[in-house]
Amino acid sequence: MRMNRKGMIGMPVRLAITFLILAITVPLLMGVTDDLREDVEASDLAVQANIVSETAAKAYYAGIGSTFTTNVSIDHNNRLIIGGDGSDAYTIRTICGEKETGKIVMDRPLVKISTEISVSGVNVLMFKCVRDGSGSAVEVSLVA
Repeated sequence: MRMNRKGMIGMPVRLAITFLILAITVPLLMGVTDDLREDVEASDLAVQANIVSETAAKAYYAGIGSTFTTNVSIDHNNRLIIGGDGSDAYTIRTICGEKETGKIVMDRPLVKISTEISVSGVNVLMFKCVRDGSGSAVEVSLVA
């Protein structure tokens, strides 16, 4: 291979263009990776919220005095807020970090959670259908 003046100038230009392309694309790829990680965490949390919703509905349908348990596993820095005050008594909210990423409204059937509980980590939850002032509600508590 012969090296001439044109090749000596062309090689640094090619290297500069290659590094410029890398400098532009690497931050974009890092941002996409972070967004993907957040989406996976939110999806996993939504699965756990659906498990809680199905178990609460099962306890509600079984009637007053019925008790069911379920296992939930929620990643570090994430949590579920089950129930609440007012209209939040019919919801399960998913929180990733400090941001609310979703909400399940338990409207079919209209299941009221009697007290608010925040859940994070690996836990066993107990769902008990209890008599409420206006009918029945589901009481959620931590077993382990």
